[in-house]
Amino acid sequence: MKFPVETIRTFGEAVSVKAGMSPENAKIFIDNMINADLRNVRSHGITKFRGYLSRVEYGVSDIRAEPTIVRTAPAALAVDGNNGMGTTIAWKAMEACIETARENGVAFATIKNASHHGFGGYYVMHAAEQGMIAFEVCNSPKLVAPFGGAKPLLGTNPMSIAIPAGRRPMLVCDMATSVVAKGKIALAIKEGRSIPDTWALDAEGRKTTDPVAANTGVLLPFGGPKGYALALIIDVLCHSLAGANDSQHIPRVFENLEEPSNIGYCMCVIDISKFLPLAEFQQSVDDLFDSIKACPPAEGSTGVLIPGEIEYAAAQKNREDGIELSEPVLKEFRELSEKYQVDYPF
Repeated sequence: MKFPVETIRTFGEAVSVKAGMSPENAKIFIDNMINADLRNVRSHGITKFRGYLSRVEYGVSDIRAEPTIVRTAPAALAVDGNNGMGTTIAWKAMEACIETARENGVAFATIKNASHHGFGGYYVMHAAEQGMIAFEVCNSPKLVAPFGGAKPLLGTNPMSIAIPAGRRPMLVCDMATSVVAKGKIALAIKEGRSIPDTWALDAEGRKTTDPVAANTGVLLPFGGPKGYALALIIDVLCHSLAGANDSQHIPRVFENLEEPSNIGYCMCVIDISKFLPLAEFQQSVDDLFDSIKACPPAEGSTGVLIPGEIEYAAAQKNREDGIELSEPVLKEFRELSEKYQVDYPF
C-alpha cells in the first residue's frame, strides 16, 4: 500500500528527534531514505529505519555525534565520523567538500569511524545540484567473493557518481560492485520473496533463490574480474587511505549490534565553473546525452537510457502517488510509534 511522502517524512523525523537526533540531522536522515524510495531503490529506503535505530538503542551508533573535519591541505579533508549516524557524517563531509571545491576547484575527503550512510546517490546528487561533479565510494562488510574465490572477503563496496546537465536530468550512477546490493537480499528476507539465482551462492557454493541461504552464503561481483577489481580498489581507498576497517573487519551492520562499524568513505567534488562556464558544460552534456539517446534501439529494447533516467522518472511519479510500505515495515512503524510515543498516522 502507498502512503503520502509527507506523512512518512513527518513520522520519521518525529521518531528520530525523540530518539535523540537533532532536528537538522533528522531531516537529512529521513530525507535520504525517502529519496531512495522515491527512486525505487527500496533496499536503501525507509525499510532501513528500524535497523538504524536498533543500533542506537544497543549503543553501537551515537545518534548525537558530529563528525570532526580537518582541512589537511587546501583541497584535502580528513574526517573522523566519531561513530555517529552515517547520514550525518556523509552529509556534513559532502558539504565540506562542496565548500572546499568552491575555493580550490576540487576537494577530496577521506572519512573513518563512519557507519552505514544509506543511499549514496543522495550526497553526490546534492553536489551536482550546485554545479559540481561528485564521486563517493564506501566499503562494507565482507559478503562478496573475490573473482575466482569461494569465500567472502570483500564488501559490496558501492560507488556513486553524479554529473549535472542542463535541460536534461543529471546523470546518476549509484551501484554496488556486487551483482546486487546486500539491502536487496535483506528486503527479500523481510518480505518473504525469492531472489534470482544469479545474485548469490549458498554456503555450499551453489546457486540459490532463497535470500536466507544467500545471506549466509556469498554474493558475486558484477562483471566477474571487473567488479572484483573495483571492489578491491574501493577497499584500499576506504581502509588503507582513510584509516577505517577493511571489509573483512567491518561487522554486519544490521545483524551485529555489539560492535561499531568503522566504515570508510572517500569523496571527491569538482567545481565545474573553475574549468569552464557551467552553462557551457551543461550544454555540452545535453548535446552528448542527445546523441546517446538518438542511438537506434536494439531488438527488444525500447531505447537507450542515461544512467539515473529510470530512477528520475520513478521519483516524479512516486512524489504524486506516494511510497510503497510493506506490512513488515508498517509493523515496525507501529512498534516505533509505541516506543517513542509518536502518533501512528498510517
